[in-house]
Amino acid sequence: MIVRFKRKVNFYETDAQGIVHHSNYPRYFEEARGYYLENLGFPYSDIRNKLNTDIVILEININYRHPLVYGDSFEIITELDIENRYFFNFRYTVKKKNETISTGKTRHCCISRSNKKMIPIPDELRNKLD
Repeated sequence: MIVRFKRKVNFYETDAQGIVHHSNYPRYFEEARGYYLENLGFPYSDIRNKLNTDIVILEININYRHPLVYGDSFEIITELDIENRYFFNFRYTVKKKNETISTGKTRHCCISRSNKKMIPIPDELRNKLD
């Protein structure tokens, strides 16, 4: 499934040159990931409260190609792939109009909220992700 999340750049996200600071892209990815899960019908609050599970980030990779500046409208195209019963990845493409601004990937696993140990992706979540 592909989900498109639309957003505008806020002034506070820019640096002294008026360009979005690189540290904001992980935040953008988190917003897009949350929106992706909501569109699956399984918001993160349900994963935490109903499944007693947290999704944690193991890796993040970002490739910066072009800058965004204050006021730019952009979208993040998010896709997901499952590696195996424990690990899954979100892939992100940040676009302004038809121009690719950046791409990224986050790798995740699930942990039990009770003991903070890694667990297989819960069946209820995996069924939605598949």
